[in-house]
Amino acid sequence: MTATVVDVTDADFEARVATAAGPVLAVFRAEWSSVCRALDPVLTDVAAAYAGRLTVARLDIDGSPQTPPRYGVTAIPTLHLFKGGSIAATRIGPASRDNVVELVTPHL
Repeated sequence: MTATVVDVTDADFEARVATAAGPVLAVFRAEWSSVCRALDPVLTDVAAAYAGRLTVARLDIDGSPQTPPRYGVTAIPTLHLFKGGSIAATRIGPASRDNVVELVTPHL
């Protein structure tokens, strides 16, 4: 089974991430950030490895500026793991595949 990283916006964040049925890794990012761009292959790999158990979603903070402050995002990249309508885990800053797996695994 394969899965991809989905792009979300202010308009659909609540439905696709915050109140989703299963766990969702939401990544708050910006295209201009080299750290965020370096995280993209990691996210793609994690989305494929955990297909059917985890959704991975990206939100561009420049294109969707209303959502980040609602969830306390003050730095990028910020990874919030949403489960059951709330934030279950967070990581801020650069992340390796192992870091991301360590963040999400307890919540699957």
